Amino acid sequence: MRNAIKIGELFATTDNAAAIGEKPQDVVSAPDKLTAYFTARVTFLEQLAANALPNHILLANFSGDAAWSRYVAGIQQVFDEAGLNCPPIDGSTESNMPTLQSGLSITMLGEQQKRTATKHEQLSWYTYGLPLVGNEILAQPEDVAQLQPIFQAWKEGIVQQVWPVGSKGLQAEFTRLFSEQQVKSSLDVEKSAGPCAVVLLGIQPEKEQLAQKNFPRNFEKLRKTAL
Repeated sequence: MRNAIKIGELFATTDNAAAIGEKPQDVVSAPDKLTAYFTARVTFLEQLAANALPNHILLANFSGDAAWSRYVAGIQQVFDEAGLNCPPIDGSTESNMPTLQSGLSITMLGEQQKRTATKHEQLSWYTYGLPLVGNEILAQPEDVAQLQPIFQAWKEGIVQQVWPVGSKGLQAEFTRLFSEQQVKSSLDVEKSAGPCAVVLLGIQPEKEQLAQKNFPRNFEKLRKTAL
C-alpha cells in the first residue's frame, strides 16, 4: 500500500492540483476537465496500489461554480477509460470568495479486492511511461502511462502490483519498496513524474511476455543494486 489510508473497511486516497487550469493567473494553462482527469487518475492509481476499487468520490473545488461540471467530466473520463461505472461524486465548491488561481482536491473511498498476495521481492518490476511534469504532460501525452492498459492488466492478473511514481521521482519510490537499494534505469530516476506519468508495475516472472504485449511503448524492466 502506497499512500492509501484505511478507515474501517474502506481505503481513502487523495490528490490535488493548484495553479493549473483556466484562470488567467494559473502557472500552467490547461482545460479544467484535463486537470481533473489527471488528479482523479492519480487518486485511482493509488486505489489500485492498495488493491482497492473506489465506490465513492469527494471533490473539493476551489475554482468557482462554473468549474464544477468540468471537473466532474474529468473524473468521469478516468472511469470511462477503465471501463467502470463512475461512483457517486459529492463535495463542495468555494463560491463565497473568488480565487485568482485554480485548485481542486479529489478523494476516493474504495473497497479492497480479493487478489493473490505476492511479496514485492518475488515480482519483476517495470517502469511504464516517462517522467514528465507541468507543460511536458501537455506536450507529450503519448508518453504518459496510459490508464486503460494498466487497469486491464491489473484486472486480468498480468500486473500483480501497481505503484505510481510521483513528484519525488523513481528512485524515491523504489526506495520505499525495497529500502536500501538503487534502481538501474535509462530514465532520470531523480526527476519528478508529475501526476504519475510513470507507474511502476510488479509482474510475476511467468507473465512477463504477456506484459510486453500489453505495454508496447515506454515499458522497461528495472534492475536494482545495493546503495
